[in-house]
Amino acid sequence: MTQSERIATRIAASQARLNRDIPALPAPIPPRDAYPPEDYRTLAAEYPWLAMAAGLGVGLLAGSLIPKRAGGKFGKRAVALAMMAGEIGLALSKEAGEKASGAGREGLARTKDGASQLRATARSTGASLAREAIRLAARARR
Repeated sequence: MTQSERIATRIAASQARLNRDIPALPAPIPPRDAYPPEDYRTLAAEYPWLAMAAGLGVGLLAGSLIPKRAGGKFGKRAVALAMMAGEIGLALSKEAGEKASGAGREGLARTKDGASQLRATARSTGASLAREAIRLAARARR
């Protein structure tokens, strides 16, 4: 066997050990833009900032096309509706906070009751085990 053949066999053995010891690598993940979007929803899902910018641009364009008088009336009504919605949301959030606080207090009371019952049960079980141990020790002395 020549020196080059020995080197080739050693390389082959080393390659076989590497293939055996190292698991196969997972398939590479395609880049984000590897496939074009199928519709506008997937495009918006891939580029949310682009969707927001497009919405802002359409809003500015629509705002420039609406007459100022109509926009003023519409703006006042929109602000009034937004204020009402804010007040309703604030009231509902206060109510939800109060309900959550009450539920938390109730859960804490239940936990305290359960802990006191568990403590009493553990105390009585410990006392009965101690009595049984004393009885067995007295019996073992006789």
